Amino acid sequence: MEIDMKIINYDSSKYDFLKIVSEIYDADLQKLDSSDKKESLALGEDTHTPFHKKFYSRVDAGWPEFEKLYQSFIEEVIFPMFEDDVLLYQTLPNIRVQRPEAKAVYLWHCDGDKDHRHPPGEINIFLPLTKCEESNTMWVESIPGLGDFQPLVMEYGQFFIGYLNRCRHGNKVNNTSNTRISFDFRVVPGHAHDESFPERTATANLEFKVGQYYKKMERENTPKTKNQEENKSSALRRQHGKRK
Repeated sequence: MEIDMKIINYDSSKYDFLKIVSEIYDADLQKLDSSDKKESLALGEDTHTPFHKKFYSRVDAGWPEFEKLYQSFIEEVIFPMFEDDVLLYQTLPNIRVQRPEAKAVYLWHCDGDKDHRHPPGEINIFLPLTKCEESNTMWVESIPGLGDFQPLVMEYGQFFIGYLNRCRHGNKVNNTSNTRISFDFRVVPGHAHDESFPERTATANLEFKVGQYYKKMERENTPKTKNQEENKSSALRRQHGKRK
């Protein structure tokens, strides 16, 4: 699968992830820090800091405002980028925390490797809630194995979309005084989903199926995933089908 890697602007006043997440920490996200271990964290260990636990505890307790915002973003921003009439999307995003003098994820990897075992149909979205500079952001290669790693220098109100199932990516040690907080999640166009994919997620042991790792969105049931011309075309197709 090939997909252009892009950084895209979105309306952060409408999809204000920063505001809703800041409320649970009651702090400037860029200044979140702790004295917890910052070196050589293992796979899974780097996503279980007190900051991660606070976010996931809030999610597990039920957070309808956040879930609605996330679903709206998928429906109105991400889904319209794809031609497929079905899109699978990660049930909830991952949160990443890259403290000063630390990394967010310690293992350089591609998502389809032996450690992470994600299905090849997935597309990655990286959405920062804070400013991303060279040392506190994700670095990615443009083609699998090319090794031309470049930093995703981004502002809040932008997201990156790319195919990181085969392209390697990772972090450098954050030598700034600011913490990077970001979301990442994965989507799968309907045609690329393999229901028989045998692997499970590396940390939560979920199957890569609807009802576990994914939720499913269908264009016919979500009019906002289309522009006005597509809505008209869809209505004409339905009328034509009834006349047959």
